[in-house]
Amino acid sequence: MRSIVTATCAIGMFVLATFGFAADPPKDSPEKPADAALREKWQKDYREIAESLEMRHDKTKLLLHDAPLLYYSNPVRGTDQHGTMFLWTEEGRPAVLGSVWSAMDRQKPTLRNITHEFHSLVEDSKIESLVDGKTRWASGEAGIAWQALAGTPAPEATRTGRLVQMRAIARRLSASITAEEKNELRLLPQPLYRYPDKTAGAVDGAVFVFALATDPELVLLIEASADADTRVWKVAFARFGNLAMAVKDGERTLWTCERGTPGRSAGKYYLYWRVEQRPAELENSPAAK
Repeated sequence: MRSIVTATCAIGMFVLATFGFAADPPKDSPEKPADAALREKWQKDYREIAESLEMRHDKTKLLLHDAPLLYYSNPVRGTDQHGTMFLWTEEGRPAVLGSVWSAMDRQKPTLRNITHEFHSLVEDSKIESLVDGKTRWASGEAGIAWQALAGTPAPEATRTGRLVQMRAIARRLSASITAEEKNELRLLPQPLYRYPDKTAGAVDGAVFVFALATDPELVLLIEASADADTRVWKVAFARFGNLAMAVKDGERTLWTCERGTPGRSAGKYYLYWRVEQRPAELENSPAAK
């Protein structure tokens, strides 16, 4: 784990799950039945935790997407990190990207520390997360800033054609991350989420991620705007970790973020380390009963 704040993004995943399906373990590394059963219990726990969170945009309650975006795991790390990424939407549009993940407690290996991590994906400052009716997170700032992408053809008339265009737009961008040294991030080729047909205010759109090895670090949103006279492609970016990052279109820099401070964070990018602890084997967890 490069830092507490990047824990979710610094996790090696067994997964390149797309379009809302959780990933299965790789075929060349079969899971033992007991491990697979425990993994399924933890995924159920993560889902139940996500369902317990009320996400709001202004006064509108957001909808938790019906399936996790992906499940990730890294058994080779000392704290055996794993978790699940979720998406909350507003009328089909991505509004909050979140992750519920856990890591083994080094002092008490029979326990796992559960962490919540979120990023606002809306243009204003009015995202709020509530637990039992009490505010736990209020973004207080714009989550993203859209920008038109010059030199791209107008959105195609068909949904299939627009998906081809979005993949091409994502591939033409390059992203890097810098800790002690600079590393190029790799685009996961399939979007994690695709706007439903007839999304209000948009012709189409999708959520992609860039990864370091298989660790997602940076979120790319692509949307075809539905302006009255002109339809154009636009992009926006969101960090999902605290290291410095940059995105380029050829030689032109589109977006950057500076390195953050490890620990709890607030604002548009929120992380709450060790919200609670649960038994590693889940015998006594709410979802295991």
